[in-house]
Amino acid sequence: MEFSDLYKQSNSSLAKFSPDGQYIAVCVEHRLIIRDSENPKRIHRVCSTSYSSPFIQQIEWSANSSFIMTASYMENQVDVWALHDESWRCTITDQVARIEEAQWAPDSQHILTFSEYDLRLSIWDIEDESRRYVQSPKRKAGVSFHPTGPFVAVVQRHDHRDHVGIYSTGTWTLEREIPLDTVDACGVQWSPDGLHLAVWDTMANYHVCVVNVGGMIKRKYENEGLGVNRCVWSPTGQLLALAGLDRRLRVLNSLTWRPIATLTHRPMLSGDLDVFVESSIGGTSLANLREHSRFDLAPLPCSVQIVVPMDAHRGASGSGAVSVAQFNAEGTLLATVCDSMPNCLWVWRVADMRLITVIQTLKPLRRVQWSPVEPALVFCTGVATVYLWRQNRGCHLFEIPSASSVVSSLLWNPNAGSLALLSKGLFALAYVTEDNDDLKSS
Repeated sequence: MEFSDLYKQSNSSLAKFSPDGQYIAVCVEHRLIIRDSENPKRIHRVCSTSYSSPFIQQIEWSANSSFIMTASYMENQVDVWALHDESWRCTITDQVARIEEAQWAPDSQHILTFSEYDLRLSIWDIEDESRRYVQSPKRKAGVSFHPTGPFVAVVQRHDHRDHVGIYSTGTWTLEREIPLDTVDACGVQWSPDGLHLAVWDTMANYHVCVVNVGGMIKRKYENEGLGVNRCVWSPTGQLLALAGLDRRLRVLNSLTWRPIATLTHRPMLSGDLDVFVESSIGGTSLANLREHSRFDLAPLPCSVQIVVPMDAHRGASGSGAVSVAQFNAEGTLLATVCDSMPNCLWVWRVADMRLITVIQTLKPLRRVQWSPVEPALVFCTGVATVYLWRQNRGCHLFEIPSASSVVSSLLWNPNAGSLALLSKGLFALAYVTEDNDDLKSS
């Protein structure tokens, strides 16, 4: 793995690659800086906003990579910048209610904004400056666009009941409204094949509703105990993973909409799987105050450490919530993280729903992400190390050259050519190579 020089940024959560992978945008206080992803020394454009502290609070690229949006919700303002035309700029402000969230529509022509108190969802056309409205949206449930873009699903609440409104993105008119039996719907997600919608209820109620495009409710899945943290579709849309708050992830199939597997995160590990355990080697280097480590294969059976939350009333964090559930690009593998074992990364094989790898790090995981093109996972733990797991090639770690920087978050380039490594105030790009001479262990 090769690393670029370090560059300045002021908010690691706002670094974004363009969808075509050619550029990376970062924020430095009130400035948006767009760099070349292959040669970050080359600055393509600098957009200077008039926002005061906390400056830029959100950025998002359009799907065609031609525009980029910045938002300051403290200033009630959203700006759209053209990548190749410095004279063009669009500014959005809502004079009736404060803007609390903004996002692009897939057509790269419309901006959606949620107003405070869930009063309305506004659709802004950046070309003809027209505006349309959707009343009573639920911002926390968000919206979900059809994979090919002709429809958008919006969770709304009126008449004391949750509904899913299906709107045409051509005219932004209501095509169909589906009433729900949820107590307080918290999320909606369209399947990758565009045939079904999944809606899940509040964490206090284990309830997931699957609806087809015709408005027919195909399945209401309920279970005793704590609720659903999130729902994740497989890339083909044939599987729906329900990440619970009870250390379990239930997988439904699209034929019967019944569970075909329950993946349980148990502290005791045994069977035919690989368990990689990170351990310290030597002492801390006085030159750079860096602790060196390596991965070893643990003998089975073995156990992993469980973290008991200090306060059980502080939500999902620190409990048994499955906080990460990600299918790889091919849908053959599933990576999960359970909050009660925050140092462990679990990899499951989808074909037989079997656990194949557990990776235990010295510190809790900060960020986990699959490669867009191959069965490879990168993750970080807030130290000056990048971790890489590849199927059939083991687990490796790479120490970044800079002694003054740690990796608190990371992001794959959509073309998989590079990684953005982010820390407080700085970022660098890493390039994954096939040369394994610098691998620490496997």
